[in-house]
Amino acid sequence: MICERAEPLTGERMAARIYSPFSYPLPRRAGLVPIVAAEAERLAPAFPVVWQRGEEGPRLCVLRSLLEDGSGFPPGTAEALPLLPLLLQAYPFVFPAGPLREAENPRLLDVAGADLPTDAGAPITTADGRLSKGAELRLRALSLFERDFARTAAIGRALGELGLLEPWPLRFDLGHGRTCDIEGLAVVPAGAFDTPRLEPVIARFGMAAARLLGLHRLSLFRAAALLAAARAAAAESAPR
Repeated sequence: MICERAEPLTGERMAARIYSPFSYPLPRRAGLVPIVAAEAERLAPAFPVVWQRGEEGPRLCVLRSLLEDGSGFPPGTAEALPLLPLLLQAYPFVFPAGPLREAENPRLLDVAGADLPTDAGAPITTADGRLSKGAELRLRALSLFERDFARTAAIGRALGELGLLEPWPLRFDLGHGRTCDIEGLAVVPAGAFDTPRLEPVIARFGMAAARLLGLHRLSLFRAAALLAAARAAAAESAPR
C-alpha cells in the first residue's frame, strides 16, 4: 500500500537488514498516508485526518505535508516517531492490497533500500531464525493497521454512500513561484454535525465512528499549520 518495489518476505529476503523509517526516502517524504481509525486520536492533534477518494471507496488518510519533496512538515513533526502513521512505523514492511491480504503469507518487503541509513541497522531474522526486535516492532505496527483496516474502510464507504463526504481541494499560492494543488480529498460537511445525518453511521459503528468523526472535524484546523510550513519551505528553497 505504501511502497516503491515490494516483494514477498520469503527466502533470502529474511536475511535483509532494516533501518529506522527515517533512513528511507518514502517515509521521509510521504505527505498523504493511509491510516486506520484506531490511530486517528494520536495523529489528529498534529495533522488533518481526511478521506481520499479511490476505486475501492473513500480511504482514511492523514495529510502530513502539502508538498511532495520531503519538506513542508510542521515544526517538530518531520522526524517524530510518535507522529508516524502505522504504515510508516512498519516500513519497509508493506501492507498488501487486494487479494494478497487473503494469501497464506501476505507479508511484503519494500526492497527499494535505505538511502540515508543512520546506523548499522538490524537483520530481519537473527542467526537462530527468530525475528529481531526491530522486525517484531514493525510487524506489530503492521498488525495493528491490519486489525482495524476493514472497520475503517466500512466507515468510509458508509459515509460515501450516504452522501456525507464533500470535496476538499487544497489550492494555494505558496509564493516564490510555487503552488500547491491537491485534489481527491474529501471531508464531512460542517453542517452535517448539526443535523441527524450522521446518526446512521454512529448507530452502525458506535463510539469508534463518533470518535473518528469528532477527531476528523477538529483536525481540519491543522491545515493552517501545513500551509504555513509549506510557505516557509518555499521561501527557504527560493533562489537567493
